[in-house]
Formats: sequence, C-alpha cells, structure tokens
Amino acid sequence: MNLTSVVSYPDRGPYGDWRYRGNCSGRLIKDLIKFYKPKSVLDPCEGGRTARDVCRELGVDYDGFDLKDGFDLLTSPIPAKRYDMIFFHPPYWDIVVYSNDPRDLSNIREFDAFMQKLFQAIERLGEYLSERGVLVVLIGDVRKRGDYYPLGAYVQVFHRRELKDKLIKVQHNVASSRRWEGCQNFVKIMHEEILVLDERRGQPDLHTPAVEKQKSDSIHRPSEIR
Repeated sequence: MNLTSVVSYPDRGPYGDWRYRGNCSGRLIKDLIKFYKPKSVLDPCEGGRTARDVCRELGVDYDGFDLKDGFDLLTSPIPAKRYDMIFFHPPYWDIVVYSNDPRDLSNIREFDAFMQKLFQAIERLGEYLSERGVLVVLIGDVRKRGDYYPLGAYVQVFHRRELKDKLIKVQHNVASSRRWEGCQNFVKIMHEEILVLDERRGQPDLHTPAVEKQKSDSIHRPSEIR
C-alpha cells in the first residue's frame, strides 16, 4: 500500500452515516489501516460510525465511543487494553457545534481553553497505544472573525517529538466555506491535516515557547492495561 503526503477523497464511500456533519471519508480510514496494518482500532469520537464500518469490512478489532452515547473523552472509562491505532477526529473548535453538552469540545468558547482540553485528550489517548501503535489526529485550521487559528500547527509544535508522519487531505463539499463566498480578502481553507503520532518516541517538548501544556486532575489514567 502506497500512501503519499497529499490525499484526496471526493467519494466518501459506503461507510458511516453521511448525514452526520463532520464525517470524513471512510476511504481515508481504509487507506490508513492498510498502510499501518493495525490489528485493533479505537475511535473515541466516532460520530457517524465511519471507522466502525471500515473496520468491520477489513476484519479489524474495533472499539468506538461518542459523546452522543454518553462517553466523555476525558473521564469515561476506556477498555483496559492497548490499541495499534487510535483514530481521533476532534471538533475544529466551535466552527461546528455538535451538541449543547458542556463536555462537548465544540462548546468551548475560549480558544486557549479548547486547546488545553484538546492536549489533555491527546495525552490520555496516547496512554492506550500498543508498543508500535499510532495516534492519528485528523484536524483542520479555523478562521474566525478574520483571525486564523492553525490548530494542526499547534499540535505539531507541541508534539514534534512524537510526530511520525503528516498528510494533507484535500477537502470536498465544505459547508463552512460557503460563508466566505464572494470574499476576496481571505484564501478559503480547503484542506485538513492528518498527524500521525507515535507517543512512545518521546515526551512532549515542554521547552517549546509556542505552546505550553496544561494538565488537569480530570484526566482519567488507565489501570490494569494489558
């Protein structure tokens, strides 16, 4: 399986519920699984259950959870085992608000608070990786009130030691881009970033001035992981 640093999937394939806003193409997840060859996959924000359908087709062991089913990414129990791949597709701040649940990351109004929770989630998920496991973070940049927020760049700077691979995914049929129709002052954001992290390569770089990690007692650490 050949995988390049730029990918494009105009067709989402027969995976997941297409009506669930924010779902990515199942063909992306399928290619990632074929390339990294995981035997087990976790999706903690499964949304329309795209990853579930892909793993079922490929015969890969799968666990998936979502806030709409009561799962809190930062505090709810995760199965006491390690995964070869964790596919994490978080909200892109509050560009799309998925619920009125206060635990929903898309309900966080302050950018710094959102990034703090995002880093906490990445840290927690990394603890459930197998020895050669990868944490795949699909994330996009945000423009809000004329300001540009490069979410993927912040994750890359903070996790530069763990960064194994990076892919650029071309976006298709982006609903949020319509708000910029006719605007000549901004370049439309038509890409996402796929950051493949190997959390066992090294600890986050705490000396990087661009990002400062915040820890919280609310992080639930795994116990008795096999």
